[in-house]
Amino acid sequence: MQKFEKYYGHLLVVLCLLVHFLVLTHFGIRNLFDAVVYEREADFLFQSGRLEEADHIFYFVPIALIGFFKWISHGQIMPYLIFQMTISGLAMLSLYASSSRIFNSKLAGLISGSIFLLWWDNIHWNTTTMTESLLCSVTCFIVYYLTFFRNTFKEYGIVIVLLLIAFFIRPTGIVIILGTVAFFLSYHWSALKARPILKFFCIACIFFAGLLGASVMFSQWDFTDQLKRGNIVTYMDTIEGSTLYQESMHIKMTDEELSNSTKHPLFKMVLFVVHNPIHFLKTASLKIWYLISFYRPYYSTAHIFFSMSWTFLIYILFFFGFRNTLHPIKIFAATVIIVNCALIGMATVDWDNRFFIPMEPGIVLLAGGGGTLLYKRLISLRSK
Repeated sequence: MQKFEKYYGHLLVVLCLLVHFLVLTHFGIRNLFDAVVYEREADFLFQSGRLEEADHIFYFVPIALIGFFKWISHGQIMPYLIFQMTISGLAMLSLYASSSRIFNSKLAGLISGSIFLLWWDNIHWNTTTMTESLLCSVTCFIVYYLTFFRNTFKEYGIVIVLLLIAFFIRPTGIVIILGTVAFFLSYHWSALKARPILKFFCIACIFFAGLLGASVMFSQWDFTDQLKRGNIVTYMDTIEGSTLYQESMHIKMTDEELSNSTKHPLFKMVLFVVHNPIHFLKTASLKIWYLISFYRPYYSTAHIFFSMSWTFLIYILFFFGFRNTLHPIKIFAATVIIVNCALIGMATVDWDNRFFIPMEPGIVLLAGGGGTLLYKRLISLRSK
């Protein structure tokens, strides 16, 4: 395998082109509900110079890019999709470089890049005007700079800019910010241990910044709405009686559980959990299960079997990759997974599991190392 290492990057580029050709051939250009909203908002922005909806500021980056590409191409959306797929290709190469560096093996990079491209449930977002593709790509770039981080002001500046971009691609960029903060705490932990006052100050600042961020998020979105409605998948209650309705994904509340009133959104969420712990734990655990398993009752049996088998394999590789490195990037990956799962537990999973995207780069990155370890062990067993 080593004599072909210099061709790994080229192989991934060819695979990238092939995968996107197949995705475009299979799906075409899809006018999904949110995609239509973003395109309409992009047109409004370039016509009026402002956003039609105030909360769309948290999606400003993709909206502005969609508007720009439609403006220069006289309303065509394909140039934007080509741009989005190109950025995703560069993101894949950054994962290849990151995984190769962390595990000191280009094979690890090849495995990470291949998983990234072949994970059909995630790669297909590159061919629609949603926010998931850009968020995933920018997260890969952040992972790259954290992997090669050398503690310079320039690199701090680049990471901060990328985090700001991620936050204004979609608000779940806050998950990536928290993961990056955890990375820097781990990166500087030895120095902080030697300075207890500085350590306390940093932790206090992070705590209050997190509290402020949570307050802003809960002010914009009422997470208790879907909880009260008992939805595991977003808006499942609105299709009750249709063929797509799944009773297992809609847990109705009793009247007694609805006693929860406060105006502050953060306290509203806390009190809801305190007053309804059984309902919250039951629904949260189901949401997290559906998020990480990729299982949906309305999928076909073949789809469920393939999706869960593929995902389970990646998790095994991730586990071994996580154990096989001391690089603080694994703290970033673990934090993103924990925080994202917690947010989904409070909110809902989506029909097509797009809320998984923030966790994907870290999982794929470390899965490359796990795949390399497994390959080496197989070769070792074969040579005995």
